[in-house]
Amino acid sequence: MPKPYVPKIARRWVTVGVIVRPFGIRGELKVRSETDFPEVRFQPGARLHWWLPPKPEPDDAEPAPTRKRPPRTQPPQACVVKSARWHGEHLVIQLEGIDTRNQAEALRGAWLLIPPEERMPLEEGQYYIDDLIGMEVFTESGERIGKLKHVRQGAAYDFYDIGAYTIPAVEEYILEVDVPNKRMVVRLPEVD
Repeated sequence: MPKPYVPKIARRWVTVGVIVRPFGIRGELKVRSETDFPEVRFQPGARLHWWLPPKPEPDDAEPAPTRKRPPRTQPPQACVVKSARWHGEHLVIQLEGIDTRNQAEALRGAWLLIPPEERMPLEEGQYYIDDLIGMEVFTESGERIGKLKHVRQGAAYDFYDIGAYTIPAVEEYILEVDVPNKRMVVRLPEVD
């Protein structure tokens, strides 16, 4: 199954939540949090942007003629959190100006975004996964081993998938991370 098309405009933002569905009749929204900082991102008065991805075409639809351009989407729209509370594993939020179930229904499936410059600062030695993906990775002797394609979360620490290698994300193996230059230097684990 092909991956859904995500326009460049949405790739330049950071997703902090996804609207699952309306909640109740007063415009509240059930949201799946996609952030480690929900208490900050969804506090009343927080500024977010919502963006609706393009709707997938039904499986039984006639194949469209080959397009030269991807489908146009609306740019992210600014919004402000009016209220937020936890309901089980999901948040229930209300956005200013969304007061009815119909208005909330129109936002079903919308992504809640922030610009990258508004991400929370991290402690030294911590990195956002988005900053790591695509980094050129080299051994300590200068040999290029590939690009960091995927970060897998483990119980004690993460693992980086780089070409044919899976490297534990610990100081012993990750020697240098240069986010601005998208470059990483690693020590390869010894194979038994």
